[in-house]
Amino acid sequence: MTRFISLISLSLLLSSCFILEEYENAATAESESAKKERQDVIQDSIIAYLQSQSYDKQEYIPYTFGSLYSNKPREIVELEQLHQIKAELPTMQTRYGDKFDSITKANDQEIHSKSEEIREKHLYTTYDLTHLYCIKKENNEIKLIESNFKTYPNNVIKDAEIIFSTSLNSKEYELFEHYIHQDPLIFDNDYSYQKHLNANTYEKLNQSMIEAQPDRKADLLKTILKKVAFYQKNNGFDPEVFTNYLISEWTKNPSLDITIEKVVKVSPLKLIKEQSKTGDSIPKESLLGFKKFVLVRVKTNDPLESEFPLYFEFDENHVLMGVLPVEGEYQKYFE
Repeated sequence: MTRFISLISLSLLLSSCFILEEYENAATAESESAKKERQDVIQDSIIAYLQSQSYDKQEYIPYTFGSLYSNKPREIVELEQLHQIKAELPTMQTRYGDKFDSITKANDQEIHSKSEEIREKHLYTTYDLTHLYCIKKENNEIKLIESNFKTYPNNVIKDAEIIFSTSLNSKEYELFEHYIHQDPLIFDNDYSYQKHLNANTYEKLNQSMIEAQPDRKADLLKTILKKVAFYQKNNGFDPEVFTNYLISEWTKNPSLDITIEKVVKVSPLKLIKEQSKTGDSIPKESLLGFKKFVLVRVKTNDPLESEFPLYFEFDENHVLMGVLPVEGEYQKYFE
């Protein structure tokens, strides 16, 4: 407790100086050049590790890496702050006058105490880096995996955790290659306009993957690959037509206990919104997803009950979230 109070007291003495804000930012991250160099080293370490884990009859194919994050115990952050203060103190000798020597001595004592505490507790910084890669087996089975790798300060891998994985067939793998290399989805006679459209489209697709929860990433990626195929076929994207395609796919292998003979009609795609109030009480709408109602003809012994209404719900990225039967009057949904 005495050490902690001393650290606070020292910081308060310097609180009128601009360096406090500067060192707090600097203490939680390495310099950009050092961070980039460490990321390169860790990437090489991950690649070497996964290559060593691959057997003769399977191939490891690296793709992308995320941004490097450091996990620093509070005590190490505090020590870095103290060292930053020590580095800046010589520029403040005139400002603090007679107090300068006592401030310098107190800072040195805190550095020594904090260093001892870190040694006693065996504390160290670890680093996290995500990696997207494929494992391709001899039978052409392809597994796409995103993992998070944690390393020691010397960049040796400490442990690894799979964020998500999914199997890809040969067609899906072709689409994935198109997507991951950011090859054009839209073509136009105006190259600048084409470049803008593709950059904007990929930015949205990539951001959706970044923001997705781990348990939703596999389904989202499969939907993105279907979007890539849709772009290739149509040179553009129409959510109405695309969701009809997803519905058509579902009817071929329904998750409900029904056998579908024919899709009779489909309602327009409608938004699902949530309204909330901000701090100034102004209502704000946010998009939750989309919905469609579908009337299908099913196999049944009773011809009067052959038409079966269904409710389809998609998330904001057009991932099919679920299908439910509609009870009661349903004609109004198709008006």
